[in-house]
Amino acid sequence: MPPFPERSPGVLLSPMGERAIAYDLITETAHQLNATAGTLLAACDGEGDVDAAVTAWAEDAGIDRANVAADVSAGLAMLTELGLIGRDEPFDAPKPPAGSTEEAADGAVTGGAVTGRVHPVIDHNIALRGPQTEVLEALDTFLGTGTDAEKPTMFFDVHETPEGELVLVTDYEWRFPSREACLRQLTSVVNEYAVWTHSCAAFHAGAVRSPDGQLVLLPAPSGNGKSTLTGAFVAAGWDYLGDEAIGVRPGSGMAVGYPKRLAIDASSRAVLNLPESDGGDLDPAEINADVVRLDGDVGPVNRVVLPTYEEGAEATLQRLEPHEAVVELLANTLNLARAGQAALDAVCDLAATVPVERLTHGNAHRAVALVSTPRP
Repeated sequence: MPPFPERSPGVLLSPMGERAIAYDLITETAHQLNATAGTLLAACDGEGDVDAAVTAWAEDAGIDRANVAADVSAGLAMLTELGLIGRDEPFDAPKPPAGSTEEAADGAVTGGAVTGRVHPVIDHNIALRGPQTEVLEALDTFLGTGTDAEKPTMFFDVHETPEGELVLVTDYEWRFPSREACLRQLTSVVNEYAVWTHSCAAFHAGAVRSPDGQLVLLPAPSGNGKSTLTGAFVAAGWDYLGDEAIGVRPGSGMAVGYPKRLAIDASSRAVLNLPESDGGDLDPAEINADVVRLDGDVGPVNRVVLPTYEEGAEATLQRLEPHEAVVELLANTLNLARAGQAALDAVCDLAATVPVERLTHGNAHRAVALVSTPRP
């Protein structure tokens, strides 16, 4: 036999308990493989000797070599049909963001530019920079995630024109008719950098930590009340890691917080007993003045809860098997193309080792009470 074929470009492979998950970044398709198929795909490196592998596998299993050879041939044909091997179409991973490339030396005072506070956004420590201190202070205060304990890894340049227009330069140039218009969009602009994470999985999720230290990840598609539920946990005294994008590192299951302003609409304000407002988001301290905001590496995820809001529904929890959990987690992973193997490994680690439950509810506060109840 010739050498093993090479895995197709853009195909990732990660073990998950007794199974393996192959993810095709080009077709955006996940394949759940049994242990044998996973071992075979892992061997497809374009170099390994098929005959030697067949002999070794037959000896290890104590079965006839001819049967193993036939199984390998059939398995390779199946992997080829799935496009996991034998495909030449290239895959080009997106490049990491750079932030503003306007010239300034390390954010120091240069040509009248000064640097604001540093905002940790999973992979990135973002600092606003510009000639107008008042503008920087207004934007830093609004974001609410600033710290002086970290060094910036990228800059957003910002200035106000004499006509009142606000210009924000990130990897792109944004022009807003006013400072107020910028504030309405600023959180969304920064959110993109959470999605543009390369070192770990970034989940479309909220995350909170209970008073006794249990860290719960809340992944969900838009429209399932994720932010409202996260706000209800904050109201109940839980610490806040974020409501939009949460990083999880492979191997350790370490959650990386991004405690941005909560995205809360009018109906969510009513649920959380907050006064009406024209704003689309709020500081979590408006829900609970004593809230603790957690950024950076916080601790390992202890539990994953997948919330779905259904009007009038009783709060219920259903434990998922790993093969079910991985499907839900992949559907809520924002950066598989960017983080590649690190993201898939983190997804499979969670599915295989952490309790994953589906939460259906019609009342955020009752849902919090249910999740807070010790499980047998």
